[in-house]
Amino acid sequence: MTRTPSFSLDPDAGGRLAQLSVGGFDLLYSPNDPSLSPTSWGAFPMVPYAGRISNGRFDFAGSSYRMPINHGQHAIHGTTFTSRWIELAPGHLAIDLDKPWPFGGTVSHRVELHQDSDHSGRLFCELSLLAGHDAMPAMVGWHPWFNRRLTDHGPAAELHFTDFESMEMYELDGAQIPTGRVASPPPPGPWDHPFRSVKQPIVIVWPGQLDVSLRSTCDHWVIFDRPQHAVCVEPQSGPPDIFNGERFDIEPPVLRPGEALFHSFTIEWNIHR
Repeated sequence: MTRTPSFSLDPDAGGRLAQLSVGGFDLLYSPNDPSLSPTSWGAFPMVPYAGRISNGRFDFAGSSYRMPINHGQHAIHGTTFTSRWIELAPGHLAIDLDKPWPFGGTVSHRVELHQDSDHSGRLFCELSLLAGHDAMPAMVGWHPWFNRRLTDHGPAAELHFTDFESMEMYELDGAQIPTGRVASPPPPGPWDHPFRSVKQPIVIVWPGQLDVSLRSTCDHWVIFDRPQHAVCVEPQSGPPDIFNGERFDIEPPVLRPGEALFHSFTIEWNIHR
């Protein structure tokens, strides 16, 4: 494997970051397996919502809407992760939101690689969600699958938090939907939970190999570290099911026609050898 940092975007697979190689290591779980679920590899944008929508239903501006059920009894991770995006330029993809999303709009995903030295660098990702012909609720995020191990017999990934005691973890009901209540400090993992009040960066360390520091303008994170093969640390601009927000102490942003929501996600690495 080349030791020059590299990445690839796949416009045909939901506009996702399909590959990120650093120091000869592939950071993302991205097997060449066409039977793999599109929600289980790479690092895909989640738009115009991230995480679950309970039973695929939400109300907005006096009307009820339904999104396709694609995860048990829920809608999950937006409407574009199986869609074909358009390449506007190297590292820059876009897609128009169409059915089943009823409000229209346009999404842009821009990715830039910066190498600071032979041992360090960063990948900058930006999502913009532009409202279309109607006002709409708005949410974005990324779902990266980091390899649990970078080599077959290498060390397992370790999660490190800047101030774990101050983090707040959302309580989930039996259907994996946030109740609106939070616990602080969080109980020990493993988790498949949303968090807020997270001091950045969140750091993933593969001892003796490399570490990555994760930062985002998003103020929520979902951590899914139960799989044996991967660790997911997902920045999101709100908690799952925020479109059904009566039980939360926050509300989702609402974009008026022509307004845009911007968020960024940075993966910064430091090679240990």
